Amino acid sequence: MKLLPSGVYQYRFIVDGQWRYSPDQPWDKDDSGNAYNILDLQDYVPEDIDSISGFEPPQSPDSSYNNLQLGQEDFAKEPPMVPPHLNLTLLNAPSPQMEIPPPYSRPRHVILNHLYMHRDRSRPSVVALGSTNRFLAKYVTVVLYKSIQR
Repeated sequence: MKLLPSGVYQYRFIVDGQWRYSPDQPWDKDDSGNAYNILDLQDYVPEDIDSISGFEPPQSPDSSYNNLQLGQEDFAKEPPMVPPHLNLTLLNAPSPQMEIPPPYSRPRHVILNHLYMHRDRSRPSVVALGSTNRFLAKYVTVVLYKSIQR
């Protein structure tokens, strides 16, 4: 058992290789739409300290855990071509022609200060380079379109 200091914690469960949350507990969604549970721990001091009894957690049986060794098939898997959060960049967002886009939400921290390149299949001779940077509380995205014809 781990004693957590007071504060607000976010957590999820992995069930059968999938991220899950408990809808019976308080929950919320992050910027990507992934649901997670919320645990708000506050310091509590009872009026009668003598009424507190010691807590001994019961022993968990070893059979309740699944600590199987990784097999060769686990090491044979190739890593993904692109980490999933890189699909959420501004260059990969669809943009309708001749329409002013709505204000974008705050970009995720994992895409800040990186240079991204995007080639459109409909226009193979043009490449887009984009980067998002943070300045105090503002975010600036710069996109450069470049012809790659020689």
